[in-house]
Amino acid sequence: MPNKLFFFLLAALILAGLGCKSVDQSEIWSDEPIESTADQVVDIFAQRRASDSITNLLPVALVLTEGHEAPINGVERLADKTFGCSDRIGYVRVSRETATDDVVKDALETLFAIREPQTNGMLNSLWESTLKVEQIRSVDGFITEVWLTGDLSSPGVCADPRIKEQVEATVRQYRPNYEIILNGDEANWRCFGDMSGQCQ
Repeated sequence: MPNKLFFFLLAALILAGLGCKSVDQSEIWSDEPIESTADQVVDIFAQRRASDSITNLLPVALVLTEGHEAPINGVERLADKTFGCSDRIGYVRVSRETATDDVVKDALETLFAIREPQTNGMLNSLWESTLKVEQIRSVDGFITEVWLTGDLSSPGVCADPRIKEQVEATVRQYRPNYEIILNGDEANWRCFGDMSGQCQ
């Protein structure tokens, strides 16, 4: 009888563990490169672009809001820094929307194609916006210009930085030096959410 009770309790503990919905954030890879030299950091981005160019699942940036733990499934990397309303970015792999010769374009189009406010337990603040990638280019070989078209839809103050950070973090995982131009003007993107009236 004691043996049966022991196995029953053991099975209950295992099932309880399987039912968990979150994971210790320290177990998720950090978004910050740990290498100390510039060449090693450049290699990380090059390797990431190369490997993701041939996969059917691309990592896109979603939002982990304050007070919530990262879901146990699907979160590949978690940003160390907070932004806006104490939010963090988590990278989740989703089915690729396009397959071109530019993984940055494909990752953005994949992000913009998500039409639900939540994915894998993470917040998607872009679900009501209508962004599309017009072109991605580099004039000087150093700064990547990301040209976007469309309208941004934001329900409030916290959503403004979430929208910008989702796009920028998706770009930043492949190209750390970038500039985003919205509807033909860099200020349209930079000044989005600025309430001062002085941003130009």
